[in-house]
Amino acid sequence: MAKILVTDLFGDPVTPAPDGRGRPEHAWSLENSNKVLLAFARGLSVKEAATAIGVSVPTLRKHYSSEVGKRTDARLRMEMTQLARLNAAATEGNVAAEKELFKRLDKAALNELADRVANRGRNGAPPREPKLGKKAAAKAAAAEVSGKYAPPPPPARLIN
Repeated sequence: MAKILVTDLFGDPVTPAPDGRGRPEHAWSLENSNKVLLAFARGLSVKEAATAIGVSVPTLRKHYSSEVGKRTDARLRMEMTQLARLNAAATEGNVAAEKELFKRLDKAALNELADRVANRGRNGAPPREPKLGKKAAAKAAAAEVSGKYAPPPPPARLIN
């Protein structure tokens, strides 16, 4: 049995402090990294991702900077990773994976078609000018008045 070298006033063993004062620094882990990437793939903000793993936003940015850098394309990368896994399983003969792969590809094709139909005829044409209301139209017409009722020109030279 190991001999206790130092005890406190009550006879309990004294364990030395690990690294000094204060709370120990957060350490990067693969589990937290995956949680952060999943949070970004789901569309959560940096603050929400930090809350999900129990750290502050500056700590998240410090220890998971590469994950934060992938924030904008996390959803697309996650979807492509899943499709690649489904394709690999379907190639090995998994019928359920084949069905799921076709289902997801059909859904993507339908979404693309819906976007094309919703935006048809607007791709090359410039956007329409918004219709002016009564007051704005009257103000524009008043600015274009010429002749006897036109506003006078500004003075040619200011005195002073």
